[in-house]
Amino acid sequence: MASKALVLFDRGPFSDMLMDLMPELGADLEAQIESQKLPASLDGRDLDQVRILLVDVDRTGPNPALRLVELARRFRGLAIVAFGTEDDLSGAQRFQQEPGITYMPKSYSRVTIVPALRLVLSSDLTDSDREVGAGLQVSRGGSEPDSVPSLKDLGLTDAEAEVLGLAAQGKTNHEIALALEKSEGTVRIQMSAILRKLKVRNRSEAIIVAMRVIKVVRSQIEHAQHDDLDIGFLLPHMEYRRYPAGHAVFHKGDIADELYLIQRGRISLPEIHKELKEHDLFGEIGIFAPDHKRTCSAVCATDVDLFALSEDKVKQAYYLNPGFAMFVLNVITKRLLGGREPN
Repeated sequence: MASKALVLFDRGPFSDMLMDLMPELGADLEAQIESQKLPASLDGRDLDQVRILLVDVDRTGPNPALRLVELARRFRGLAIVAFGTEDDLSGAQRFQQEPGITYMPKSYSRVTIVPALRLVLSSDLTDSDREVGAGLQVSRGGSEPDSVPSLKDLGLTDAEAEVLGLAAQGKTNHEIALALEKSEGTVRIQMSAILRKLKVRNRSEAIIVAMRVIKVVRSQIEHAQHDDLDIGFLLPHMEYRRYPAGHAVFHKGDIADELYLIQRGRISLPEIHKELKEHDLFGEIGIFAPDHKRTCSAVCATDVDLFALSEDKVKQAYYLNPGFAMFVLNVITKRLLGGREPN
């Protein structure tokens, strides 16, 4: 007999989305929505063959955590997913002591909810794995998404970040191994390293970290699209330079091997009669040009302090930081559309 998913939600766009994604969780899962019932009123008949219960925390009445905990204790083995309005995982802390309950913010999109529910439904999921967010300590001074470090900052290698990314899609270790053409044993070792480096207890918590980092990336891209990306993360990799007025940073036809950020002063582009000011970025087009050559000179109009980033580091940042890639793409596009500019 097929197992069931019971959805305790009022009818609306979010509950419609939950019902619509149910086929993605498994062909043997039958979904049913109940807009009138509350968790406290459920009995054994209501939960017959129910494998997973999806609950709107905001409509469970007073003390929703207490009511869901009581339900989890009455029906051991029932997976309960509580959807709430919090976006900083504080809701998870209310349920983290009770096995069988998973907390999920309603702000999560479908592409996030599907793999998270697959994880809850996975046959090898332990009770502690369902404590999503329990003991999670990744924020650097606040609960805002932008305070969460990147996976690189947290010490993950490229290979480990790739494994975690696939795990966040709901893939098992076996599926990850097939996708990456590795042995399952290697993936298990990498997953253990991921848990250790992220200082989390289980796979679910690691996936929550990944989900929050995805939000940071989206935020970076949004800022980049408005030309206000903070590229301070590059400064540790940049070399400080000071040049006097009249010094040529590069000439037209030179090989482009660095990108520059003006800290103080102004840079003149004599061929196109244009001047750049503090905080302007220049030299990026030549780095990505097929022949790697400058098509414009850059001369110090005043004494200048600037930072130089090598071609190697520019390309690393481009591939590892989507926000920076979007920022550079916007700068190049605007300059090409606006005529010849520093490259």
